[in-house]
Amino acid sequence: MNEIVMMPVAALMHHPENPRKDLGDLTELAESIKKNGVMQNLTVVRAPEGETGYMVVIGNRRMEAAKMAGVNTVPCVISDMDHKTQISTMLEENMQRADLTVYEQAQGFQMMMDLGYTQKEISEKTGFSETTVNRRLKMAELDKKTFQKACAAQITIDDLDRLGKIESVKERNALLKEYGESNYNWKVTRAIQVQESAKRKTAARKQLQDAKIDKLPDNEKYSGKYRRLYGQGCKLYDWDGKKNFIPKIKDGTLFYTEDDTSIDFYMKEKKQKSEAQQKTEEEKEQEKRIQLAWKTIDRSAEVAADLRARFADGMNVGPKNAMRMMQWALAAAFASMIDYSTPTLTVKQELKPEGVYTPEVIESITKKIMELPQSRWPWLILIMFEGDWKGQNNKPPRFADGSRSEMPKHKRNVRMELCYSWLTEYGYEMSTEEIQMMAGTHECFKKEEKDEGH
Repeated sequence: MNEIVMMPVAALMHHPENPRKDLGDLTELAESIKKNGVMQNLTVVRAPEGETGYMVVIGNRRMEAAKMAGVNTVPCVISDMDHKTQISTMLEENMQRADLTVYEQAQGFQMMMDLGYTQKEISEKTGFSETTVNRRLKMAELDKKTFQKACAAQITIDDLDRLGKIESVKERNALLKEYGESNYNWKVTRAIQVQESAKRKTAARKQLQDAKIDKLPDNEKYSGKYRRLYGQGCKLYDWDGKKNFIPKIKDGTLFYTEDDTSIDFYMKEKKQKSEAQQKTEEEKEQEKRIQLAWKTIDRSAEVAADLRARFADGMNVGPKNAMRMMQWALAAAFASMIDYSTPTLTVKQELKPEGVYTPEVIESITKKIMELPQSRWPWLILIMFEGDWKGQNNKPPRFADGSRSEMPKHKRNVRMELCYSWLTEYGYEMSTEEIQMMAGTHECFKKEEKDEGH
């Protein structure tokens, strides 16, 4: 057994490779040391050759608290453990602490991997699940300075785990630099959609090949010979990789196009236009702009719906905000009256009101909302504001109107304006894309300015 010796605090230093950098509040521990002294010895090792003093392997908080308490000497055990054992000891000692920062955990787990531990062994030694260990190791791949800066900006575990879904470390680091910006969540969601779509493209192409459906050349899309089948495409990031997504048509020839997240279908027109009626290059370019504008609106609505759903899912209802949440639930129920004279499908299924929106029905809805678990209120409010789009046309609410053969026109959506008012009251930060779509200032709504002759 190693001998305990009283050692001057001035001779001790922190081990430079200790994963724990933030020692937390030492006030209480310092007060205890003032009254009772240091009750548990520190474990130290000699400083590297060329340096004087000792490095603390176990007991950094006690050392700093002793300084605060004005204690000059502390009990220590001088160990001759090798470098690997020093690191291993500090990691095992500190990784189990609940007050370690996410950054410290990530760096600590990576150090254990560097020492030769497997993820399973790290899990056994630290008490964390293998899933958590794997997630923290993904965080350790991030650029250290960018990671530390994001931690200082109070990035959440959920945000980091979601970022970890992006496989490219380079892309993760680029996105992490933008943490705290209003478009951060928007860009992460979009990056995940593109990544997941890429994984399914091979299977999608195989299904199209087996069905003998040819890809439509880009220069033919706007020739006037083909008609796009709106609403019958496939969002690859939502596709399970197996289900048949090819639309059934009675007659005609089907073609497909693809972009980074979706497959779209076209049919060859039965009646071809005469050569004199063929579209000019200017007309083709205009059609291309129109389709791009509508695709932008569709994609924007899908990403926004995902962001709203994730935020609502994480909302908490408690004694402090229950009454306010109830007020918003009623506002959402009344908002449905703007577009419907009867309750929406989801409200019918969930609350089972009878009749149209009369004062009695609203009173009935209020009572039934009160009977639901409070954890379900945010979900219900979101559905009432958005409408049951997943159960109807699979198109998220948007701020656009008009024919798909023309440039989209901005249209106010009062229910969604109220929905955003509700979400932002609870901390939701709208992206630039969402703000521009709601205000009608987005690029896709802008009309071309034609030069006027003089």
